[in-house]
Amino acid sequence: MNLRKPCVLVALLASSIALAQPAAPASPLASSLGQLDQVARQTVLDLGRVRVDKWKADGSVKDQARDNSNSLQKNLSSALPSLMQQVQSNPSSVGAALKLYRNLNAVYDVLASVTESVGAFGSKDDFQALSTDIANLDTLRRTLANQLEQMASTQDAAFLQLQNQLRAQQQAAAAAATPLKKVIVDDTEQPKKAVPKKKKSAPQPPASQSQ
Repeated sequence: MNLRKPCVLVALLASSIALAQPAAPASPLASSLGQLDQVARQTVLDLGRVRVDKWKADGSVKDQARDNSNSLQKNLSSALPSLMQQVQSNPSSVGAALKLYRNLNAVYDVLASVTESVGAFGSKDDFQALSTDIANLDTLRRTLANQLEQMASTQDAAFLQLQNQLRAQQQAAAAAATPLKKVIVDDTEQPKKAVPKKKKSAPQPPASQSQ
């Protein structure tokens, strides 16, 4: 019974598990999350100061701006912090970072619409404040996109390295489990067979000449 093969497979499995569970690295998004939290808080304050009821605009325009403003404040106060917490809890998770990036894009689009309406119907101070907020938000979402791409590239490289290591270990395990073939070389000299000697034929007597 070959006991070597199970031992090699167990070692291979243990090594694979260790490679598949690396230590969680520091998130490249850590610095951006702090800035994003500050921008989100300031944007909520600036949106709260907008007095849509004083606008000289149609009721539908005011209702749309008011609904968008309320949705933004809820998102920036609840949904966005929750997504940032998920990124902090899973610093190497591309999925968590991607959810945050998508939400940030949605916030940016709605905030751009509200800022445009404030510029058309609101006060100059409100417009300048929201313009600063959306500029900061745009910078952060671009930074987040770059960091997200970097995280994906790093994980792709780590996965490729893991595949190569596993392949090398599997090949080593297969080689170790294959029994060696014994080649027997017989170097003893075989006795040479005697070559039979050819018998010489007896000379024939000369034929008698006719008289």
